[in-house]
Amino acid sequence: MSSWSLRKKLLVWGCSTLALAIVLVAIGIGLAWRHLNGNIKTEGASLKPSAMSGKQDILFIGSDSRAGGNQSLGGGDVSGARSDTTMVFDSPADRSKATEVSIPRDSMVQIPACTSTSTSTSTGTSGTTVAANFGMFNSAFSEGGAPCTVKTIESLTGLTLTHYIAIDFEGVVGVVNAIGGVKVCVTQAIDDADSGLNIPAGTTTLNGDQALAFVRLRHSVGDGSDLERIQRQQYFVDQLERQVRAAGLITDPLKLYKVLDAATSSLTTDPGLGTVTDLYSLAQTLNGIPDGKTDYVTVPNEPYPADTNRVVWTEPAATNLWNGLIDEAATASASASSSASAKALDQLQGVLELELMAATGTSSPGGADVGTCPVS
Repeated sequence: MSSWSLRKKLLVWGCSTLALAIVLVAIGIGLAWRHLNGNIKTEGASLKPSAMSGKQDILFIGSDSRAGGNQSLGGGDVSGARSDTTMVFDSPADRSKATEVSIPRDSMVQIPACTSTSTSTSTGTSGTTVAANFGMFNSAFSEGGAPCTVKTIESLTGLTLTHYIAIDFEGVVGVVNAIGGVKVCVTQAIDDADSGLNIPAGTTTLNGDQALAFVRLRHSVGDGSDLERIQRQQYFVDQLERQVRAAGLITDPLKLYKVLDAATSSLTTDPGLGTVTDLYSLAQTLNGIPDGKTDYVTVPNEPYPADTNRVVWTEPAATNLWNGLIDEAATASASASSSASAKALDQLQGVLELELMAATGTSSPGGADVGTCPVS
């Protein structure tokens, strides 16, 4: 056999082997992608989705469902699910700015009549008809799931919601564990029997269970209010986002997959966000919002006279807030571009950021007034 013939055969063999490897990798990626898409649960709601590049008003819900593994994480055998945290993320079509509005779960509001279309076991409310009533805001979710929460918010605010994303306890724990923990700093030692959190003053790296306890922490820090807890949650998400960006996930495919698996396995969305690609498309357009151009606010509120442990929305300030969001431009478009590697990392971070906003209802740093401090 001539040396040329041998080289030719080796070349053909090498190319064939490489081609087979590429096919196998592609099959593996395809199966992995299918698995991630299969993780995401969807539930219909009366939404009016715009183009991804259009004006977005997205509802994020952190559910305290005890279904499945959530029972041991949440503590106790509690039926159904409540919206532990809720926020609306608004951005006009030109992506010139954004506003994130947190809604206190203890708000006393008028809940309209609605019917849940849920087929999920997370709320146990499939087909439930909920009569109109005046009650706590989070009862809309516990009685009628995401569809009734969507209808309640639209009725209260006048907004037209485009999408919703809900996440349960396991999602928070899974993501934090997958990235190796999240550093936080607290100004005083915390030993809280209700949440189970026990950490010293100063900087601590929280594991998944501790992170869940931190975002649920309420009674043993500050004034014990839900409003202060919202601020601590804002601080936590800021630290988690920093950790994700510093984790080097783009160079560690196995870790990347574990994080995405955790990030998608506890999500419930409307059908328009039912795949990783859909979530990425939304995250990518929201990445067009300039740094420093997102406002983080809580619905203006005051104590409810009949029960000071509850709040009512302060008027006309609350209506003025919502009307300001309604009046934004709805037709301009935004564009963004990046390298292939940057897109891969953006895709991960975008999906995670959407998930984390749902997990805690927030995505902005808190402050020392609620017991947090800069990480050392």
